[in-house]
Amino acid sequence: MSYYRAKPLSRNDIRRYVYYLKHLIGLENLYYFPILQFIENILPLLVPDFQFETPSVAEMRDKHGETNPNAKIIRIREDVYLGAADGNGRDRLTIAHEIGHLLFHGNDSVVLCRLGPHESLKAYENPEWQANAFGGELLASSYLIKGMSAAEVQKKCGVSLSAAEVQLRSIR
Repeated sequence: MSYYRAKPLSRNDIRRYVYYLKHLIGLENLYYFPILQFIENILPLLVPDFQFETPSVAEMRDKHGETNPNAKIIRIREDVYLGAADGNGRDRLTIAHEIGHLLFHGNDSVVLCRLGPHESLKAYENPEWQANAFGGELLASSYLIKGMSAAEVQKKCGVSLSAAEVQLRSIR
C-alpha cells in the first residue's frame, strides 16, 4: 500500500511552531482563535501568492477542504466556510487543518512511499496527523487549556467537544 510520508514533526515541534506563529501576530493569549480573519487577512501577508477559494458543495462534493501547498491554494467548501463563520467547531478545525497542510507540506516535504507488509507509517511522519495536530494546537493551544475541562475548552476555544477531548489528552 502506498502512503504519503512527510518530514518528521513531533507534537512539540508543532506546538512551538504554533506558539511562534500566534506570538508573531500578537494572538498568543487569545482563547478563541479568529480562523476566518487569519485565513483571509493574515495568511496572505505571511505566504506570498496565497489563494483562498470557497467552491460550492456541488463542485467539491464530499471534500470539506483541500490544499495544494505548492500552488499555495486552500479551497474550503462553501458550507464549511459558512459553518466556521457561525462558530461550528468542526468547520473551524477543518480550516485550521488545511492551513497546517499549507504551512508544513509544500515542495519536497511530502513524498509518496510504498511500505512493506509489516511496516507502518509513524504518526509524526503522517501529513494528516501533522495537520490535525496543527489544527488542534492552533484552535486550542495546549499552554492555554492546561487544567481545563473539555467543556471549558469547547466553549472558550470554539472547538467541538471531541476536538477538546483529543487536545486535552495530548497534554496529559
